[in-house]
Amino acid sequence: MGGSQFGAPGTFTPPPAAAGDAGSNFLSGLVDGPVDSEAAKRVSEGGHNLKSLAEGGHFAVNEEGFQAYIKACDFFLDGYNRMIHEVYILGNPAKMGSSEYAKAVADFNVKVADGDEESLIPNLIRMRDGVQQAREAMVIARKNYRETEDTHSMTFAELNKGLQA
Repeated sequence: MGGSQFGAPGTFTPPPAAAGDAGSNFLSGLVDGPVDSEAAKRVSEGGHNLKSLAEGGHFAVNEEGFQAYIKACDFFLDGYNRMIHEVYILGNPAKMGSSEYAKAVADFNVKVADGDEESLIPNLIRMRDGVQQAREAMVIARKNYRETEDTHSMTFAELNKGLQA
C-alpha cells in the first residue's frame, strides 16, 4: 500500500465522512496561501483534525508517505521562519517620506502585515500551527501504520504455524 490509509489500524473500515475531509481541507488551505484568511483557517483546522484522527487511530501512513508529508511540512516550516521575519519588517511603518501619499502607503503596508486578524501575520501563524499539527499527525500516523503492519505480521506468522502443525 502506498501513501496513507484511513481507518482504524488493522481494519479496512472507511473513516467517517468528516475524516476524509481533514486532509483535503488542510491541503486546499496551503495552496490558497496566507493572503486568504479562510484558507489559513482551513490549514489550521485541517492540521488539528489530522492529528486528532491519528491520535484516535483513524489515520495511518506508511514510511514512503510519511517521508513525503514530512518533507512538505518541513519545507513550509523552513520557509515560514524566513517569511515571518520579512513580514514583521513590513509591519513596521516604512520611512517613505512626509507626503500624505507616502504616509498612506506606509500605513497600508502595516495594515496588510498585521492590521487585524485577517492580515498576513495572523494568517501565517495559523498556517504554521496547522502545519506543525499535521507534522505531528504524520509521526503518529506512521506509528499507527507500523502497529497495523506488526499485527498483520503476527497474524500471518500464527497462520503459518497452524499450517505447519
